[in-house]
Amino acid sequence: MKIAKYPFAILVAALFTVALTTPISSFANIIWLSSMNLPVNFFSSLEIILFDFQRLGILLYGIIIIEFAIAFSLVGIIQKYVPETKYLYPIAGAFITGLTLFLLVEFTTQTEVLGGNRTILGKFLHCLAGFAGGYLFNILISRDRKISFVIRTLGIIYAYLILGLVLNWIFTPISAASDFGFIFNELNSSAQNALLRDFTSFFVATFLFSIIGVITLNSAWFFSAGIIYVGAGIFNLIAIYAHGTDYNQIFIGEFLLGSFPIALGLMISYQKKKAEV
Repeated sequence: MKIAKYPFAILVAALFTVALTTPISSFANIIWLSSMNLPVNFFSSLEIILFDFQRLGILLYGIIIIEFAIAFSLVGIIQKYVPETKYLYPIAGAFITGLTLFLLVEFTTQTEVLGGNRTILGKFLHCLAGFAGGYLFNILISRDRKISFVIRTLGIIYAYLILGLVLNWIFTPISAASDFGFIFNELNSSAQNALLRDFTSFFVATFLFSIIGVITLNSAWFFSAGIIYVGAGIFNLIAIYAHGTDYNQIFIGEFLLGSFPIALGLMISYQKKKAEV
């Protein structure tokens, strides 16, 4: 785990930075909507914050992973020639975050991609988020990590992806239903109710299973999430070939979403069995 801890530390630090960065833009947008006398209540504000964390966050997550990988690799080289300090990675995180935000404006449409970056305070807070991400990275690499660190990192990322499906069904069910081929408004009230409760419960349950699995490192939780999605994929194929329903490729995503937590569960089981030998 001496080498493996570095890339996984970047994944964790980047996700932590996303969690700090996206609310800055969310609150900036909420303030702007309020200044335009548009209706903004607690529910709509929560929707903006959560969707920004998930939808905008996924794009930012990829960008921050790349920028941290570059910056922290350079720091790893530089620190061989300078006095040891715990602030090299945080400073690098702040600098690369500010530089990336600047380049995003210069090389795109000359407009601020992030609403929170339109003010000096917003720019400072984004750089501060990068500083915090670098500080966490420094903590994570300060000692060797066990395989549980890898499992928890991958489990959190998996839960982060599932969160998008959860938010879709809670806040935008019409759009979520259309992704599965349903025209929500054409369904009768009972069918709408069944669709909402079943799909929302389906994704919320697997999201919670993955979170509990991350916390407890109990393989049963990951297996439970995996079985649900693999089962959905299997019955999808049965419906297509045995009952003649329309062909769709959703089963591919279902098998992928099922295989990932099952693999994590198998890793946990293998490590526990290995420890007993």
